[in-house]
Amino acid sequence: MLDYLRTIQQALKIGGAIALLPILAALAGLSPPWPPAIAGVSALLILVMSAVVWEWVKDSRRSTRRIWVLAALFLTIGGMIAYLILYSFFVEPIPGTGERVIRGYECTREALLVHKSACPDLPRDALADAEWEATLLWTRQSVTMIRLGLALSWLIFTAGLIATMGAILAGRREGLKAPKA
Repeated sequence: MLDYLRTIQQALKIGGAIALLPILAALAGLSPPWPPAIAGVSALLILVMSAVVWEWVKDSRRSTRRIWVLAALFLTIGGMIAYLILYSFFVEPIPGTGERVIRGYECTREALLVHKSACPDLPRDALADAEWEATLLWTRQSVTMIRLGLALSWLIFTAGLIATMGAILAGRREGLKAPKA
């Protein structure tokens, strides 16, 4: 039982080290602008996923681990592509502040009256005129759906990344064993 707990401890140490990635990404401005605590949520997801993947994969045959690695790579790449597409279409940096605004995909009635054919792809000037308040130009529902899409694609990318690393490292237990007491 003690060896099992030491092995879990080693997996969590690796997960803890990798959990710094979303925090560093947030500092670099790469994480989604919403929710504000996405870096902490990502770090928690990494810790949980590292323990889960380690537990499910550690005693698997090499062919099973390879399937895990491929599935996790698919999640990582799919999440990253979805995130980058959503980010490039719907995230607008506020000049001079370092903050970002998430656009929507459906204009409000008021925005339709003012901007007519430009909706929903409104120019940056429209956001500046609305004092960078997205829900004055796009419906709350459309802004919320984009927020959730950005957060979900980021979390899928993060979960896939740790699952990939966990499945690879689970097969290399000899380098991860705790020192004997």
